[in-house]
This record gives sequence, C-alpha cells and structure tokens, in this order.
Amino acid sequence: MKWSILQFLAVSLIIIVMWTLEIVSENLNIQTSSGGWTAVNSPLLTFLMIVLIMTSIYLIFVFEAKKEKPIFRYSIWSRMPSILVGAGVLSGILFIMGGTIGPLMEWVSQWRFLLYVFLIYFLLLIFLFIFSIELKRQKGSQTVEKTVHISFVWTLVLLFALFFLL
Repeated sequence: MKWSILQFLAVSLIIIVMWTLEIVSENLNIQTSSGGWTAVNSPLLTFLMIVLIMTSIYLIFVFEAKKEKPIFRYSIWSRMPSILVGAGVLSGILFIMGGTIGPLMEWVSQWRFLLYVFLIYFLLLIFLFIFSIELKRQKGSQTVEKTVHISFVWTLVLLFALFFLL
C-alpha cells in the first residue's frame, strides 16, 4: 500500500510539473523584431521539464519494483519490446496523420494540455521500450530494481544525446 501511495505521488508530480509549465508559458513572452509576440522556448527549461517527467516515470517504476508482486513478473514482458515497437510506430503514424490531415492541431490549439499528454505518452513509451529490452536482456540475473535504474540512465543518455544533436 505504501508503494502505491508513493506511485500516486509520482503521478501527481507529473501533473504539477505540467501545470507549472502551463502557468509559466502563459507569462513568458518576448517581443520579436517583427513586432509580434512569441513564447520563450528555453532549451534548458525544455530539457529540465523532460528530465522531471522522466524522473517521475522512473519513480513509478522503482516503487512498482519494490512491491511484493510487481507487474514485471508477468510473461508478457518477454514480448514487450516488439509490442512497444508496434505501438510506437502506430502512435507516431497516428500522431502525424492527426496533425496533418486530422483535427489534432486544432484540438491542441484549443486544449494545450493535450500536447503535454502526448509528450508524457511518448516519453513513457521510450522508457518502457528501454526497460523491456533491459529486462529481457538480464533474464533474472539482477533485480528488477537495478534494471529500472539502468533503464533510467540509458533513457536519459538517449534523450540528452537527441536533445543536443537536434
């Protein structure tokens, strides 16, 4: 029960971070040289928000690993990398199609929180994919908790590399 409450607090942290980001983004505007107004998009602030979200996801998994019967013992985890690749490709295609020929851009402009939901969803998919590969690779040779730690580090390294390459 204690671990479930801590997981709930980690989910609450994600919500608080997104709410704070929404409040801050409404107040941060600068005037461009053409006379229009634009939001300040600080790369450091963006990366910090991504790290906070990833840390919250990491905490959710750590607390799940500490439970007596974690969900990581189910046999589906052996097939999870291929399932997540399929889900990621399908999600990416639907996201792009929804943004280009569908109503997604209109929805996001009306309800900006949808953009945050998509961000969290794709970050969760990335973490789950790395975690499932690491869990399958280890095959019981180390604790699930250590696998969560390793997955967190690899996910941050990947996001750090992508952040500075792009």
